[in-house]
Amino acid sequence: MAFRFDYRDVTAFKVLLVLSFMYGLMSALVYSIVHLKFVKPLDSDAPLDRFSEARAIQHVRVLADEIGDRQEGRPGLREAAVYIKTQLEGIKERAGPKFRIEIEENVVNGSFNMIFLGHSISLGYRNHTNIVMRISSTDSQDTDPSVLMNGHFDGPLSSPGAGDCGSCVASMLELARLTIDSGWIPPRPIIFLFNGAEELFMLGAHGFMKAHKWRDSVGAVINVEASGTGGLDLVCQSGPSSWPSSVYAQSAIYPMAHSAAQDVFPVIPGDTDYRIFSQDYGDIPGLDIIFLIGGYYYHTSHDTVDRLLPGSVQARGDNLFNVLKAFSNSSKLQNAHDRASFEATGIKNTDERAIFFDYLTWFMIYYSRSRATVLHGIPIVIFITVPFFLRLLNSGLHSWFATYSDFVKGMMIHATGKMLAIIFPIAFSVLRLLFSGYAMSWFAHPFLAFMMFIPCSLLGLLIPRSLWSHFPLSQDAMLLKTSKEALSDEARFWGAFGFYAMLTMAYLVAGLTGGFLTFIVATSMLPAWIFFCISINFYGRRSLRVLRTRYCSGSSSWCCNWLVCGPSFTNLWSLASQVICPAVFVASDCACLGALITVLSI
Repeated sequence: MAFRFDYRDVTAFKVLLVLSFMYGLMSALVYSIVHLKFVKPLDSDAPLDRFSEARAIQHVRVLADEIGDRQEGRPGLREAAVYIKTQLEGIKERAGPKFRIEIEENVVNGSFNMIFLGHSISLGYRNHTNIVMRISSTDSQDTDPSVLMNGHFDGPLSSPGAGDCGSCVASMLELARLTIDSGWIPPRPIIFLFNGAEELFMLGAHGFMKAHKWRDSVGAVINVEASGTGGLDLVCQSGPSSWPSSVYAQSAIYPMAHSAAQDVFPVIPGDTDYRIFSQDYGDIPGLDIIFLIGGYYYHTSHDTVDRLLPGSVQARGDNLFNVLKAFSNSSKLQNAHDRASFEATGIKNTDERAIFFDYLTWFMIYYSRSRATVLHGIPIVIFITVPFFLRLLNSGLHSWFATYSDFVKGMMIHATGKMLAIIFPIAFSVLRLLFSGYAMSWFAHPFLAFMMFIPCSLLGLLIPRSLWSHFPLSQDAMLLKTSKEALSDEARFWGAFGFYAMLTMAYLVAGLTGGFLTFIVATSMLPAWIFFCISINFYGRRSLRVLRTRYCSGSSSWCCNWLVCGPSFTNLWSLASQVICPAVFVASDCACLGALITVLSI
């Protein structure tokens, strides 16, 4: 039997081609953003008043390749301290007369308790080395509020530590050089802390906060870390107040920050020096900035210089230099004495953590929690009032209750799909471990994760939707003079909308800052529903194939116009309206799949 294609099939293929092209462009854009393809690294001969990734990478090569193992008890750790101090001394020699440069090598000792993964741990240590550099103006005082930038030069066992955290130290060295060579004299002191014991439960940071003479002058901290080899340099934690994230939002050249990360980070079995400064021993406002891409090299022998993603260090350096400037100029920068005096006045600090997120590193959206309370409450108000406007004004109270009942059914179906989309892959991973001894074998190959987990996740999503037709509607289609199909689509859509509205409200009540994710999904569904309703009014309730058949069978001249000149605006409107609405459901499912991958990664 021969396959025959007519002009209607060609039109259908054109639709699929357009959609494939659109999603291909979206995928390419996301890939370029995640891997920072748009950032051009500067060479070693770049102007001295610019941050240069190539100059920073030279430091990484020395630390990771020439020196090698930088663990406590090994000579490499001492060699790294000598190298860092030598580089800082060279920077000091180039400083002009208006700079006051102080460099110290401190050997720290101490003991403390900490809660880690729910367990109380007692730690005692001695003879750990920190290298500290303070850059200020000649008229500065030791008590002046200062900005602390921290990074550790020790590394994990059996790892060159190029990403974690040679890249951090190299960035700080280049930033210190840039501060001097650019001629920028900080209005408030800048302290660079190169601590030598982070991998051992953050001992170096604790030693600085308990013993160093400048510890009480620190008014803001920027902790630089890496759990990968580059890519997104994400602000994973900020606080304890909202002004550090506000400063970052206003000053970062390539903003990479999501307040939702602050909700996820506490459940991850790990910590950074940020904890010591901002929570346990300082209560200092600040930022925790971490490389995320290439996590499969983290703490392994493959964390080498050649695996650092080009452009990552450049973006980090450009961001941090601007953020340093903004922090040092901030009127909210206070030393420990000023902060204690403010608290002693009895005025409660109502400056809670704000909601913020970047859009493809192009710009940041930032708003306070008080505004979020109003803004994020809008979807739930819409969900409650929509049945009133749809039914109560025309059909009475009984119809309103029936409509709301159907919406709740749709919400439960959608919630069940989300739960199954997580349960199915987890069950599959458990079963896979029964027949294979390799846990997380997909971690270094994301396409394997897609092949193993996405199909069963989609299965979980589709099962409740396939059973939707077996749930009777509470509304009477004959009484409302409409079709059951229309009522079913309406209940499914507003049920899904209600699910995200409820989730957004739950974020608010729980005091979390990631509610913008579900808020965006909910608000993006509204224009999709409007387009869908408009297309129904114009073209009826038909699938894309039926739509193609209707138009192509109705007029040969119309089909010729499609094939030769492309679709008209009216036809594109219809196509877009019928694609956008399902696309919103797909986009919402991506949030579920993202949560799934996070759970499986942990």
